[in-house]
Amino acid sequence: MEQENSYHKKHTMWFIVIIVLVVTISVMHYTTSTHKWQYHLLFMQAYFIPIIMAAFLYGIRGGLGTAVTVSIIYFPHIMLQWGGLVETNLMRFLQMLLFNVIGYVTGLQAQREMEETRRYQNAAAELEKSLNRLRQQSEKLAELEDQIRFADRLSVVGELTASLAHEIRNPLGSIRGAVEILRDQVSEEQKNSEFFEILIKETDRLSNVLENYLNFTRRKGQQESHYDIREIISNLTMMLQSQARRRQIEIVCRLPENLPTVSGDPNHLWQILINLVLNAMQAMQQPGKIEILVHYEERNDEQSISITVCDEGPGIDPARLNEIFQPFYTTKSSGTGLGLAIVRRLAEQNQWKISAANRESGGAEFKLTI
Repeated sequence: MEQENSYHKKHTMWFIVIIVLVVTISVMHYTTSTHKWQYHLLFMQAYFIPIIMAAFLYGIRGGLGTAVTVSIIYFPHIMLQWGGLVETNLMRFLQMLLFNVIGYVTGLQAQREMEETRRYQNAAAELEKSLNRLRQQSEKLAELEDQIRFADRLSVVGELTASLAHEIRNPLGSIRGAVEILRDQVSEEQKNSEFFEILIKETDRLSNVLENYLNFTRRKGQQESHYDIREIISNLTMMLQSQARRRQIEIVCRLPENLPTVSGDPNHLWQILINLVLNAMQAMQQPGKIEILVHYEERNDEQSISITVCDEGPGIDPARLNEIFQPFYTTKSSGTGLGLAIVRRLAEQNQWKISAANRESGGAEFKLTI
């Protein structure tokens, strides 16, 4: 828009300059005595300046139009001040003819150059559009390459975990069982030894890490059933209450009464929510509150249930909001980076929507829409 306004202003200015030149030269013709013929010769040649200027600016229309205008203005001067006889004013009549010839020829050449320039500009614009399309396609290709790399990594992880799962799980189960047997066989004083607890706890931790990899790389068949979201959330909070209490964290649930049942695999919802709540607990380094908010909406014969898990932690780095659901992305020193990736995978498998955002009051919130 600014370029277009500048273009119009420029042409308006030159149009005014051409008019001023034609009027000024004509006034000098009419006000100069015919005895000063040498001045009139100079004024006649000066008419070519506005004619050529108009031809270069406006093409044939500008050059020929200005030449005709000059001829109309100049003709009375010949007839009235120079007597109008062809014999004595042949040069002046030829000069009028030359005005029009020069105006037309120069305008024709300038118009061809302008059309050629427009063609080049259009071609350049098309090339720029093509380059932009190619740039967008290359960006999409880069994204696809990243996805392929992720798929390759997941494929490798899947092959490794599938082949090693049995070999790792059996020894871990044997170690845990042996520790429990040893603990049962020692005296009561020795049972309280922290080493037994450390062994059992670390064994369970290794089993959980292994289970995370397995859950991400395999796709389980769904156990279709109708289940109550309220019941799942109530059982989940009851199970996590003791762990939350040790961290001085309060879990608050706000559940509407009129929630319909949901069809699908209840284990998927359970796994999504337990990942979100545990992440919220780990993000909170100080005592606080975790809220599980459920909202039910019915509009145009469509039902939707949104479950939002809110914490009072430090929140998420805004520059990393788009990365937190990527496999292997983690900010924890001991994290695998698969918790939220599993959440997104289960949500997509059920055609649900999962999103993350920072709260204005502080902390983060994850919203699951069913």
